Amino acid sequence: MVTVIFPAKGITNVNQREHAPTNQTSKAQRPADSLLFYYQTLSEGRFPNKRTLILAIKACTLVHSVEEGKAIHAQIIKNESNSDRFIASALVSFYSASGELTSARQVFDEINEKDTTLRTTMMTGYVQNGSIDMARHLFDEMPDRDVAAWNAMLSGYAKNGMPRDAIQLFRAMQINNFRPNEITLVSTLSACSQWGCLSLGAWIHAYVNRNGDISFTSTLINSLIHMYAKCGRLGIAYDVFAENEPRNLETWNTMLTSFAIHGHGVGALSLFCQMMKMGLMPDRITFLAILMACSHCGMVDHAYKCFDCMCRVYGHEPQAEHYGCLVDALARSGLLVESMMVIDAMPFEPDNSVWGGLLGGCLTHRNYELGLRAANHLLEQEPYEEARYIALSNLYTMAGKLEEAVKVRKVMRDAGIKKSSGSSSIEVDGIIHEFLSGDRSHCLSMEIYSMVEIIDRSLELESSKSFLNQEANKKSVRLR
Repeated sequence: MVTVIFPAKGITNVNQREHAPTNQTSKAQRPADSLLFYYQTLSEGRFPNKRTLILAIKACTLVHSVEEGKAIHAQIIKNESNSDRFIASALVSFYSASGELTSARQVFDEINEKDTTLRTTMMTGYVQNGSIDMARHLFDEMPDRDVAAWNAMLSGYAKNGMPRDAIQLFRAMQINNFRPNEITLVSTLSACSQWGCLSLGAWIHAYVNRNGDISFTSTLINSLIHMYAKCGRLGIAYDVFAENEPRNLETWNTMLTSFAIHGHGVGALSLFCQMMKMGLMPDRITFLAILMACSHCGMVDHAYKCFDCMCRVYGHEPQAEHYGCLVDALARSGLLVESMMVIDAMPFEPDNSVWGGLLGGCLTHRNYELGLRAANHLLEQEPYEEARYIALSNLYTMAGKLEEAVKVRKVMRDAGIKKSSGSSSIEVDGIIHEFLSGDRSHCLSMEIYSMVEIIDRSLELESSKSFLNQEANKKSVRLR
C-alpha cells in the first residue's frame, strides 16, 4: 500500500502568463472574419484565391457550418479548383468533422497526385469517426510516411481504447528509425496508462530527460503524471508534478485525480488547499476529483463541504458526475436514506453514475429495497449492460428470492447477454501478458499450467505435513 503523500514539496508559483486573459486574436483564429472576407471577395466579382478558400473551409469546420461549407465546395468545383491537393486537404477535414466520410473519401479520390499530408488528413478523418481499420489500411498503403502520419495512427489507437496496437505501432516506428516528437510520446503514454505498461512509460520519461529537443510541456507533464498514477506509482507521479513546470489547471486536476483513484483523500485535499493559495480558479473537473477522493475515503463531511463550495463560492452548477460522487460517498458510508434524499433533490433525471453509486452502497449494506429500485433504474438506462443484471440477481439471492434471481439469469440468456470473462495482465521484461479466465491461448500456456499444478501439489504437501505435525503434537501432549 502506498503511503499517503502530503504535498509538502516546494511548488513554485504558476507562470501567470498561462492564465492571463488575452484580447488579441488573429484573423486566422476568427472564423467569422475568414468567411466575411470570402463573401466580400465574391461580391466584388472575383474568385477567392487558394488561401482565402482554405481559411473559409477551415472556418466552416470550426463552427460546424455544414451547408456553408458545401456551398464553398460547390464554388470550388464550378471554378475547377477541386484538383488542388491543399484545398482538397481542407475539404477532407471539413467533411470528416461533419461525419460525412463518403464525401471526404470522394474528395480524396479525385486528387491524382496525393502527398503524405493529404493521406494523413484522410487517415485522421477515419480515426475521428471510429473507422480504425480503414485508417490502418490507408496507413499501410502510404508510400512515404512522416512523423505526422505515425502520430495520426498512434493517436487513433490510443483514443479508441486500443493500447496494445498503439504500443506495437510505436515500437514499429522506432524500428523504422523515425524520431518521436511530443505528440508521439503523449499518445504512447496514453496507451501505457490504459494497458499498465510501466516500463515503456518510464523509458519515455528517461528519453525526454536525455533529449534536449523535447521539452517538458504541460501536456507531456500531465501525460506522465497520469501514466505513473494509472500504473500504481503515485509517488513518482507526484514527483513529476512537483519538480516540473509549466503547470496549468489541467496539471493540478490530473494530480488531484491521481490522488482520488488511489483513495488518498487527505493528499487530494492538501493539494487543493495549495492550489487555492496560488490563486488558481478550480473548474468542474477539479471538484469532481475532490469529490471522488472523498467518496473513496468515506470522507462524507468533506464531500458535503466540497459540493457546497462548488455551488455557492465558485458558481459551478453540479453535473450528474458530481451528484454521483456525492451519492457514492454517502452510500459507501451506509447513509442510504441521505443518498436517496440527494437523488430526489436533483434538478434533472439521475443517470447511471448516480444510481450506480447507490446500488453499490445497497449491496454493501444489504438494503434490498433501495437496491432493487436502483438496479431497475439502471436496467432501464442500460438494458444490455451485463453488470446490472448480475447485481440485480445478487440482490434477489441476498434477499432469499431465489426464483427471482433465476428469472433474471434467464432474461440474460434469452437476450443473449453473457457475463464477460475476467482478465488479468502482468508485465515481464517490458512485455504485457494478458490472460482471460480459463485461457489457454498463450504461447507458454503448457508451462504456465504445469507450474500451477506444481504449486498446487506443493501446497497440498505442505498442508498434509502441517496436519501430520498437528496430530503428532496432540499425541505427545496425551502421552505426557
